[in-house]
Amino acid sequence: MFKIRSEVQFDMAHYLSGYQGKCSNIHGHRYRLIATFAAKELHQEGQLRGMVEDFTVVKQALKEIEEAFDHKLVIEENEEGYRLQKELSAYTVVLVPYRPTAESMSQDIYHRLKAKGLPVYEVELFETPTNSCVYSEVE
Repeated sequence: MFKIRSEVQFDMAHYLSGYQGKCSNIHGHRYRLIATFAAKELHQEGQLRGMVEDFTVVKQALKEIEEAFDHKLVIEENEEGYRLQKELSAYTVVLVPYRPTAESMSQDIYHRLKAKGLPVYEVELFETPTNSCVYSEVE
């Protein structure tokens, strides 16, 4: 199995609806996203010969994800989320159909990359320098 990795970083705030504790307020993190792409065999022909995937294509896909979240406030798409979005209308708020935890975000990012037809193997999303979630559909 051949695996290649690429990474981006972005700053993002989020709000965890229904959470009790220190992180119950809107707060931010410096996220580090490492995506791994894999293939049992390398491409045998054409421009991709000898590659798992073109790093340029991988980097562009990760750049799009970075731009989707960078310097945004991400809130769950629910009644509370809609209320907050309205109250914070002067700011860029992104509503997502899940609670924006590292776990749910890593799964979302994995599926975004897969939808582009990329051979994504796993996504690791660091919420802090020492805390991350790895999502993969490989057992």
